[in-house]
Amino acid sequence: MRLIYQSISCLILAIIFAPLYVNCSSWWPWTRYHVSITNWMPGDTVDAHCYYGHDQHNRNIPVYESLTWSFKAKLLTEVRYYCDIYRSNGHINFLAFEDSGDFIDNGCGGRHCFWNATYQGIALKNLKNGEFVLQQTWGPRNKNTQNILT
Repeated sequence: MRLIYQSISCLILAIIFAPLYVNCSSWWPWTRYHVSITNWMPGDTVDAHCYYGHDQHNRNIPVYESLTWSFKAKLLTEVRYYCDIYRSNGHINFLAFEDSGDFIDNGCGGRHCFWNATYQGIALKNLKNGEFVLQQTWGPRNKNTQNILT
């Protein structure tokens, strides 16, 4: 009788938690993610401001250097980091990380997101195929925009 009770209990727990298991990569609270934005524009500096709630990352990124940060996923809360990046004559606002299954599987291709700021725009590396894919091009920089790091 005890074995039947344990089997039924396990079945009930499996049914309750099955929806969470389907997208487990985005809800495990101990999963650590890494985001890196690298400046690939010789002769141009990138000012970056990335944020998720009160967690903010700012850096003036010289050529071939990076702004990098790591964080853990939140239990049952979707994490979204947005970034504003500026160069001498351009601006891009983009979603740098989202812990949804689609972004992790089809965007970054894993727990490491590598972004390259190029003269064309911002490109994301898909770790599954090793290619950088242009996600967004530079828009005009408003002449009234101040340096975000001052």
